[in-house]
Amino acid sequence: MPTVQLIRLSSSDAIEGRAFILAQVFSQQLRPVIRDFLIEVLSKEPILVYDQERTQNAMILAERNAPRGQRLFEGGKPFVFPHTVAGSDEIETLDTGITHAELALLHAEHKAFQEFIESDDPSALHARKQRFLEHLGVAAILLVLSISLFTYVGLYQPRIFKVRTRSVAFASLLLISLFAIRVIVARLPHAEFALTPVLLVAAILTIAYPPRFAAGVTVIYITVAALMIRANLGEFVTMLTGGYVAAIMLNDIRTRTKVLSVGMLAGLLVMLTSFAFGLIDHQEVGFAFRRAVVGAGSAILSALIIQGTLPFIEKLFRVATSLTLLEYRDANRPLLRRLAHEAPGTFNHSLVIGNIAESACNAIGADGLLAHVGALYHDIGKIPKAEYFAENQEASINRHDKLAPSMSLLIILGHVKDGLELAKEYAIPRVLYPFIAEHHGTTVVKYFHHRASEKQPKIASGKHDRQVDEAEFRYPGPKPTSKETAVLMLCDGVEGAVRALPEPTPGRIEGIVSQVLQARLKDGQFNNCDITLRELHLVEESLVKSLCRFYHGRVAYPKDEAPKEARGEQKQDQSKLVG
Repeated sequence: MPTVQLIRLSSSDAIEGRAFILAQVFSQQLRPVIRDFLIEVLSKEPILVYDQERTQNAMILAERNAPRGQRLFEGGKPFVFPHTVAGSDEIETLDTGITHAELALLHAEHKAFQEFIESDDPSALHARKQRFLEHLGVAAILLVLSISLFTYVGLYQPRIFKVRTRSVAFASLLLISLFAIRVIVARLPHAEFALTPVLLVAAILTIAYPPRFAAGVTVIYITVAALMIRANLGEFVTMLTGGYVAAIMLNDIRTRTKVLSVGMLAGLLVMLTSFAFGLIDHQEVGFAFRRAVVGAGSAILSALIIQGTLPFIEKLFRVATSLTLLEYRDANRPLLRRLAHEAPGTFNHSLVIGNIAESACNAIGADGLLAHVGALYHDIGKIPKAEYFAENQEASINRHDKLAPSMSLLIILGHVKDGLELAKEYAIPRVLYPFIAEHHGTTVVKYFHHRASEKQPKIASGKHDRQVDEAEFRYPGPKPTSKETAVLMLCDGVEGAVRALPEPTPGRIEGIVSQVLQARLKDGQFNNCDITLRELHLVEESLVKSLCRFYHGRVAYPKDEAPKEARGEQKQDQSKLVG
């Protein structure tokens, strides 16, 4: 039986019960008397009164005066190791394979180190110096990587620095993602969660820029991220694996499942890489596997985010994926339907140009789909005045016959400006705008330049009194700035010339293509794009093949020679139908 026990005097039942128990010590005759006495005494006033404030102060004082327990560990060696009995009943362990007590020990060690660094101990000065030098070294490496990134961007994508919106979008993407990685690593237990922003950056760069450039920037970016979170070799290689898969395989998105399939492939490779490095680092198998699964899930999550935000990414960086281009290649798009209805000749011309431009671009490794779609929209500016362009005119009617060459020139040049206005009105992707603005470059409108020259009065020598300057009859430009728009310029020039041939034999087609290409080359129309002479030769060969397929010679079928009586009856019947 306990000699000391506290009871609550506010409870009469507890007092009576305790008095009854205490009375049992005495004889049978004394028990009722002792019980009544104890109930009377305990009910009057408490023997002990709890003072909360004095108790708390006494506890704090006792804690301060208590001797601190210390455990000594050998320097330079770990003092906490993951257990292989995670989840057992004997030792309750965390997901990381260590016990709660060991986790508390790690926190205590970190706190003690922070207190030591901030103390006046002479050895703490050396520790602070080492930490400063460590931070200085990290800052130096980050500076070198930043300079490398700026140099790389300046060499291979200088337009990022020239266009302010692109600069802001590019810098914001990298800085916000680095901040997100820092927060994720600080708040979540596994560094593999940081794979989500890493793969997002790699995917967005690949969508917005050429694959080689995206891959280079991704490597620099992942190196900065790994250095910032002090990632080990395994974490660095894991991030590099996932980022590189995204940077290489997302360059051509033609189906809605492409992003998800790339995300799943990246997740699989990330899981294998993370698990392999976990085994190399002697991690507990279950823990290494859980980390690998987290990495795979982060990769798939990034793919889902990209899938849902793809239209916003395209608008932000003013790009169009192959999936979007395929949608705008559909002849049922409102602007193409209007072109087919109001300018059918131009629409057919655009269809032919699209096919031959795609083949020519594919021959030199350019974006054939982009060239095809750009060709479909390059002449949409002819819609408002379709009847003033030859392909939409009837054989016997030419509206320019009653106009001065200068007025006709304004109409012809105006289709470029009208095309850009229609493109904005119908909100077609901005990546197609250069095909509208650059497909004529700064070439001369030779037909009306010749007409203007012929209309000049002649002097006694038989020559015109003034030579009309070609500069007055040039398109405003700009000249082609990409391989795709340069190819479109050639296709637009040769298709019209070949269509005008009375008998388009392969030899004549080859001569026309060569003549137009040489004229554009001598006129300096390719000075602003990076197309080479070898690529121009390949484009020439492709155009000849394509045009020969479109405008091949046909066999002249013999006419049926009907009897004169039959022919006379046929004419008579036709005259009746006409009448």
